[in-house]
Amino acid sequence: MRSIRPALLAGTAALALALGGIAPAAVAAPHPAAAHPAAAVTATAATTFRQPIAAKTYTVSSFFGPRCIPVPGASTFHNGVDLAAKSGTPIYAIAAGVVTATVSGTASRVGYISVRHVISGVEYTSKYLHIWSATTRVKVGQKVTAGQRISEVGNSGISSGSHLHLELWRATPTGSVAENAAAFLQARGVDLYKSATAVYAGNAPATCTYYTTTGVNFRTGPSTSSSVLRLLPKATAMVHVPGRITSGFIPVKIGTQTGWVSSSYVSPVKPAVPAPAVVPPTTPPPVVATGTYAATAALNLRASPSTSAARVLLIPKGANVGKILESRTVWRKVSYAGKTGWVHSAYLAKR
Repeated sequence: MRSIRPALLAGTAALALALGGIAPAAVAAPHPAAAHPAAAVTATAATTFRQPIAAKTYTVSSFFGPRCIPVPGASTFHNGVDLAAKSGTPIYAIAAGVVTATVSGTASRVGYISVRHVISGVEYTSKYLHIWSATTRVKVGQKVTAGQRISEVGNSGISSGSHLHLELWRATPTGSVAENAAAFLQARGVDLYKSATAVYAGNAPATCTYYTTTGVNFRTGPSTSSSVLRLLPKATAMVHVPGRITSGFIPVKIGTQTGWVSSSYVSPVKPAVPAPAVVPPTTPPPVVATGTYAATAALNLRASPSTSAARVLLIPKGANVGKILESRTVWRKVSYAGKTGWVHSAYLAKR
């Protein structure tokens, strides 16, 4: 179970999520507390650190760092660590701080709580994603202590199952950068890996293989204004080096050609492509011979093109039967003495 939300960018009143559009952790993002009145509240210096979920009640399902996109629209760089747990499992603040954002989740919108900390004189913001109700236990501007219950594990937004996606952002002069929350806590005596019942997460492979989920434009750059190289049909395979994403576009290689596609239309699972409809063969138009014909022997004129068909009359040898009206295998349709029927072609000669 991996978190399939990209990094949470602050800088708007709602700290909106940008699905698939986050850059890797080395790239600065706006300061998480900059747009919140709670930023003015002085956070108590954090010196004690706690588990975000009680030990032995969760598994680690995804690491921080580059990854293959798990579902369409997800990011290829994972800015948090995922702790899979039963829905409703309590979530605790990892350190003392001030709540700077509370956004309740829906099936389509990820819910989260942000808490600003001062750690060794540096500002950090911890973020707790995929919760349902963000205001049941805390509110913006409220001070919390290390280990204080702030919410419960949920499954809001685009997610593959109930879990806590924990992020940690360090303030910089120009914004903030994502830190590996698990490594940060481990260095301060809180080991999320040892406290888990199991670690199912795996490191990202050198390359990821994706498939288009519909017809997708293959572009020269990471923008809808970039030139279209060609239209990729559904289920086109492509190779991507995990980690790089720009404005929701990822660089991929298809055969020997490189370009960019929207991460919203690629999946690690090859979609089924309906087989082309079988068109029944059409009956060829009747072959009509030109010219007139005569019987080369006494010839039965039959009601249908078969020797078992009823005899209409007997055409005498040498009689003119006129033009061939229709042909079916060895049979020919002709008229004689005001009657129309079928005769064997072996007994006709062109006049």
